Amino acid sequence: MSITSWISRHRFSTFSALRTLSGVVALTACVATSRSAHAETVIAGDLDFVVPIDQPDAISSGGGFGFRLGQQLHLPALAITPEIGFNYAGFDGGVKTYRGIAGLRLGVGEIFRPGVFAHAGIGRLSVDVPSGVPDPSYTAFTFDAGVFLDFTLLPILNIGAHAAYNRQAGSDDLDAFQWAALGAHAALVF
Repeated sequence: MSITSWISRHRFSTFSALRTLSGVVALTACVATSRSAHAETVIAGDLDFVVPIDQPDAISSGGGFGFRLGQQLHLPALAITPEIGFNYAGFDGGVKTYRGIAGLRLGVGEIFRPGVFAHAGIGRLSVDVPSGVPDPSYTAFTFDAGVFLDFTLLPILNIGAHAAYNRQAGSDDLDAFQWAALGAHAALVF
């Protein structure tokens, strides 16, 4: 047997062994994940303190709320939640936003779960103006992105805090409206 044929045969058997081993590992990971993965319905509510960003002095901080509905895929130490929702934010100075959103939350951990989220949707920016003045209110694309920290030890109740950047696209008459939100939330998970 020549050295070249021995090397060729040896390489092929090593390659086959590695390919078989990687297949077994992948199959084991899939089976282990499928046994411990489960989906749960999530109904959540948010309370927010909202602060406008780069807006006239006449517009100042206010409050808001939201609710979300989603289906959480829970893997060991990972929770992925596609969700839809509604948010309201009211600012001193007569500006209000109403937003229908859809997005995703991604959390890591079991008892304390830090994570990130992002949503996009359609929002209505409503501006209170005196009578006789043209109403600059409009409907446009909106999005948010933020971070959260949840406490998940209670059986069906998760509670937590969040911070987010929010933006409503501009109109012909108004620039984009942006604000920060800091808040608390609670979610029923069943």
